[in-house]
Amino acid sequence: MCLEAFKRTHYDILIIGGGAVGSGCALDAATRGLKTALVEANDFGSGTSSKSSKLLHGGLRDLEQAISRLDVAAFRRVRCSLQERSHIGKLAPHLSQPVPILLPVHHWWQAPLYYMKLKIYHLMAPKATRSFQYLSADDALEVFPMLRRQELFGAFVFYEGQHDDARMCLSVALTAARYGADICNHMKVSRLIKNKDGNVAGAEAVDQLTGKKYSIRAKVVVNATGHMSDSLRQMEDSEAKPLCTRSWSSIIVMPRFYCPEEVGVFDPHTPTGRSIFFLPWQGHTLVGSSDEPLNLPEQDTQPTETDVQSLLDCVKHFVTPNFDVRRCDVLAVWGGYKPLPVQSDTLHHTRFKNHVIQLGPRNMLSIVGGTWSSFRVLAEKTVNAAIRYGDLSPLRKESVTAESCKLDGASGWSPKMFIRLVQDFGMERDVAEHLSNTYGSNAFKVAVSADSSGKAWPIVGKRLHSEFPYIEAEVKQGVRDFACTLEDMVARRLRVAFLNVQVAEEILPQVANIMAKELNWSRDQIKKQIRQTRTFLNSQMGQLTKESASQMNIPIKMSVRQVRKFAGQFRQMDENNTGYVSIADCCRAMKTMGVKEVPVDLMHDVLRDIDVHAQGKVNLYEFLLLMSAIVQGNTEYLRYARLYLDHKKQMQGSNFPTVMQMERAGGGL
Repeated sequence: MCLEAFKRTHYDILIIGGGAVGSGCALDAATRGLKTALVEANDFGSGTSSKSSKLLHGGLRDLEQAISRLDVAAFRRVRCSLQERSHIGKLAPHLSQPVPILLPVHHWWQAPLYYMKLKIYHLMAPKATRSFQYLSADDALEVFPMLRRQELFGAFVFYEGQHDDARMCLSVALTAARYGADICNHMKVSRLIKNKDGNVAGAEAVDQLTGKKYSIRAKVVVNATGHMSDSLRQMEDSEAKPLCTRSWSSIIVMPRFYCPEEVGVFDPHTPTGRSIFFLPWQGHTLVGSSDEPLNLPEQDTQPTETDVQSLLDCVKHFVTPNFDVRRCDVLAVWGGYKPLPVQSDTLHHTRFKNHVIQLGPRNMLSIVGGTWSSFRVLAEKTVNAAIRYGDLSPLRKESVTAESCKLDGASGWSPKMFIRLVQDFGMERDVAEHLSNTYGSNAFKVAVSADSSGKAWPIVGKRLHSEFPYIEAEVKQGVRDFACTLEDMVARRLRVAFLNVQVAEEILPQVANIMAKELNWSRDQIKKQIRQTRTFLNSQMGQLTKESASQMNIPIKMSVRQVRKFAGQFRQMDENNTGYVSIADCCRAMKTMGVKEVPVDLMHDVLRDIDVHAQGKVNLYEFLLLMSAIVQGNTEYLRYARLYLDHKKQMQGSNFPTVMQMERAGGGL
């Protein structure tokens, strides 16, 4: 319907970019009664907006800067962020909730400093914000047992906000549509339309699914494309100077046991000098560091194995030494660019330290910077600028998103609403809680459309995977919520790609078949969607790639005959050609070698030393290393191999022969 509207409507405001700020602008403009259009080249929130730390933070690090430098602007940013966190909680109470954060104290003299900062932080926050408290070192270890006792003096516990960023972004866009905005994802702007005076008067956009072009005309065009904003500004003015610089950060997802279920940890000053955070989120642990290099070269948002290993090293140095930190515990990894404004004194822009709203030479309004904690107020300021520069006539002069607006699903929701889903529909509790906290009051629509489970209990709700509360009915709802591709569904409607990339790949055929019925995909289209989504999982979500596998060139101490024997045994056990065999299969293989009692401790040491890339299973290379250790009867050579590998990473020498090369060429290592 919006595609036809694009052809016939002359809009007051056209927003390009469907991330947090762009969707926020659409909501703010639509609620004021402006004719609003929003286009996004990929999916809503597919960029940095879905790849955040999931925190709605008030800016504790900004407060440190404000105090140390007596920076008044920083104080204002902190106060604004704390107020906005409260506003967002009112906008979408079902999508945001407070989360306690443990702040370790390593030295006695840090305690009064942290107390002062947290006290100011709390006083600047709205009255309803929970207070902080101090814990002794022993009490802190009870909360987070993996902390290093010898480096701990005590800890503070304070509260930040947490949310589902992709769902928040989608809800903002859907709410804008409910207020009359025409929104469309997978609609890429190919050029800007200019009037006879040479000023921007709209944009030509290409439907990425059909290839059709649409000319969308508007009185004001807003560039809200995040770290890609300079590319659009080049369309406005080929001589435009850069307005945006970028920083990169990666986050790895680890099992729940890396963090208490309800408490996160943030340490801005670890003994190694780096900051680190552990955050509980949807039954998993998010781990990241705030150290973000600036001015990275242009590239896709693809995390590397170097990013993963760097974060794992941070974890190893932070947690107690007797806890094994393994590569196989990384269930997913993502990274994103954070747009930052270039410091400038250009005329016709409103300038703050963390964002810029600029009117370009051809009257396109560009917004750069901002965070999830500031997206609403940033959208309000941008629409104010659009009204002023475009001489627009809104029905409401002031923004209403701070107080009287509720996002889709917020009205009628309560924290105990899931009980009705259990009682009225016969759903499992975790499924009901998930639906309630994701869709709000719209969860009942999903429940009504859910199929019978075919069991005595639960009565309705067929799970897509036993480990996750996602059900088949959500796929149908996702299509209604603008999911056009399989990637849209598993990454931003269900979030499974952000939690466990192997599970995401496992459910692709099932999800694709359900979407095919809703979108009338052919068999070839289903195959194409699965292939493209697997590429996305491999490149952007941390699926094990050739790069990560190639960094495991550990020497195998076996003859070619032995390699061929065990490789053949591996392929026999891997009946479904998955590329993996279970540890239980390995134990059975050992018994065929004449091992009467499986050396469990030795096997544990080997799995730790080779740092397997999947939990409870090994690939061919790892299987050969394990069998090699059993044949040798010790793991010393593996420790040597790791030292050798560390040295090799510092050199640009040739790689060790691969398993296939050994099988073909002969010769042991």
